[in-house]
Formats: sequence, structure tokens, C-alpha cells
Amino acid sequence: MKMMKEVMKMIIDLFLVLFLISSLIVVIERDLIRALIFLALASVFLILLLYLYRAPDVALAFSIVSTGATTVLFLAIIKKLERFGYERKRA
Repeated sequence: MKMMKEVMKMIIDLFLVLFLISSLIVVIERDLIRALIFLALASVFLILLLYLYRAPDVALAFSIVSTGATTVLFLAIIKKLERFGYERKRA
């Protein structure tokens, strides 16, 4: 039982580190599409953390709002910006 708790703690720590790394990349990234992809990835890690902390109802609601609606909305906004002269900076 003790070993299971240790493994669970390691998994949670891994997801926390991945969440922080992907969140930092969102802030640093200059290309808006790539930043949006990393934002969705950060949301997925947060959803997994919520599930591991035994809050599946919150994780489900957050997954619908965050990775679904927000990502689609931001993508539509970026596409509209391109019509008004915004150019993507490609690496």
C-alpha cells in the first residue's frame, strides 16, 4: 500500500512538472498557433491532475470548457486576425 502511494505521488509530480513546462512555453512562444497547442496541452495535464486528486466531476467540466470551447474560440480569433493583417511568425 505504501509503494502505491509513492508511485501515485511520483505520477502527480510528473504531471505537475509537465503542466508547468507547457504553461511556460505558452508564455514564451511567439507563434500563436503553437502557443494555443501548448495551452491545450497544459489543460490536459491539469485535467489529469484533477482526476488523480479524485475530482472527476471538476475534471470533466474543465475538459469541456478548457480543451474544447476555449481552444476552438482562440483558433477562430487567430484566423480572424489573419484577415486583418496579422502574420504568423514561423520558426
